[in-house]
Amino acid sequence: MPGKTEIKFYQTNAQHISRLHFLYIAAYIGSIVVFDMWNLIAREAVGQRWMAAALLLLANTIGWYVARMKLPNPGFYKSIVLTLITFDVLFVATNVYWERGMASLAVAQFAVPLLLAASLKSRGALLGTATLCAGAYSVSAVRYFFDNYGEGYRVQLYGTVGFHVALFFVLAWLLISVVRPDNRKP
Repeated sequence: MPGKTEIKFYQTNAQHISRLHFLYIAAYIGSIVVFDMWNLIAREAVGQRWMAAALLLLANTIGWYVARMKLPNPGFYKSIVLTLITFDVLFVATNVYWERGMASLAVAQFAVPLLLAASLKSRGALLGTATLCAGAYSVSAVRYFFDNYGEGYRVQLYGTVGFHVALFFVLAWLLISVVRPDNRKP
């Protein structure tokens, strides 16, 4: 039976993560508004991005509401975080595709699900999230490349995908060393 402090830790963690996600979504919506005001993205793209933001907002709001409940098992709170990680990976992968695949700057947003996984203090969660990020990014970049053939070279595609995938795992291992340091003293 998990202790009250463990349950409280994961409940507080899920609440903080969902609150910070509201800021993340607000920043994303703000960027849509700015890009639309300056006509930097097409009208259809504005609608797609608003829909993606609305779906992420819905998932986050449900997670925030459930995280506020007093539940008897820390697994419930962990599952809230894992669900948000999954939605974030899908959200970012979709944005990578919409923003021209391997040329997309949205790849930096994959840091968000990795940081969420680090909050669980689990090496497995971090490496699993890095694997999800790697798969989602690879699919988005390769799919965009072949849907819009001629916007780059294959060697550039696979080099870029390989570099970013390696970076996801480097970031995951760095987070592991920060979140779960060993007991050696300096």
